Amino acid sequence: MDDNLGRLEEKVLKAVRLIQELRSENDCLQRQRSQLESEFAALHERSERLGCDLEEARAAAATVENFEEHRRIIEEKVGGLLEKLDQIG
Repeated sequence: MDDNLGRLEEKVLKAVRLIQELRSENDCLQRQRSQLESEFAALHERSERLGCDLEEARAAAATVENFEEHRRIIEEKVGGLLEKLDQIG
């Protein structure tokens, strides 16, 4: 009977140690999760800002292309007018 009681006590103590280890590991994992959630939120915010910046850059590039096309058309017209003036003079 004492042998059974000793084995039971040993198993209970082992279970208590395991529970303590698991609680400690759980606390560590919760801290890591919290840190990762914070990092994710920061990265998500940065991603959204970069997305907005990208859209602004695309809009600016489209504006530049539009201005460049107008400049080319004006340059062609001016060149044509200069040719006509040269033919007259």
